[in-house]
Parts: sequence; C-alpha cells; structure tokens
Amino acid sequence: MAAVVAVVTYPVASLAVAVTVVAIVAVARVVVTRADRSMLTVDVPGVPVEVTVARTARD
Repeated sequence: MAAVVAVVTYPVASLAVAVTVVAIVAVARVVVTRADRSMLTVDVPGVPVEVTVARTARD
C-alpha cells in the first residue's frame, strides 16, 4: 500500500514543483521586462540639459 501511495504522490509532487518553478520564472520575466522598459532621467548639475536613458526589452 505504501508503494502505491509513493507512486501516486511522486507525480503530483513533481507537477506541483514544476508549476511553481514555471510561475516564478514567469513573474521574474515580467519584472525584468518592466525594469528594462522603464526610463531613467538624469539631471546633470551645471549643464542645462537632462539626459534620458531608455533600454529596450529583448523579447
């Protein structure tokens, strides 16, 4: 009986771990994409201009 429980439990646990890893990777990609698309404005002291730096996402 214990062997049957182990055989049934292993695929379920493995699937749960796989789904968790995929979810973490998906969230990390969204965070990185948003960070890449954000713009940074730098005010240079003594110079009457603002420098805007923007990076594009590599999708």
